[in-house]
Amino acid sequence: MSESLHFEFPAPVLKDESNAKWSFHYVPIPPDVADALVRNKTRRVILTVNARTANRYVYQHRDGEYRVILGLSTLRDLGHGPGDVLFASLKPDPDPDSVDVPDELVEALAEHPEAQERFDAWTPGKKRSLASYITQAKRSETRIKRAFEMAYKMETYTLYGDKKPTD
Repeated sequence: MSESLHFEFPAPVLKDESNAKWSFHYVPIPPDVADALVRNKTRRVILTVNARTANRYVYQHRDGEYRVILGLSTLRDLGHGPGDVLFASLKPDPDPDSVDVPDELVEALAEHPEAQERFDAWTPGKKRSLASYITQAKRSETRIKRAFEMAYKMETYTLYGDKKPTD
């Protein structure tokens, strides 16, 4: 992966409503930028808008367009909203496997060593997904509750899709 890749471009914040059950906001990536990122096998990027950064994944929609998905909280953090046109800067994430584990989850895993062991064995994407679920809660109490609930579920193999290991 080449860290010399760096792109800047204006982009609208659009909403994908193609699925009747859920929708999300995204920024389309210009085709030349997408081609360069794909050629260099870069999927994890750092998006910078208004001197604020967010680690994101370059996602290819079924229509072939490449996008960076943004949640409403990320948009607020970046100082934008749905329908805005923002000036985006994209560069490869120098540490694509890093995961920002919230303090609440660190504490919960410290009290549940078997859950910590399972968490440590997970892929970065699965870890990010769990961390995101916890940090999406607005209230501290909810984040703590979610963290301990997930640690318990990891320890007891009751997460959705879990299968207990056979001895």
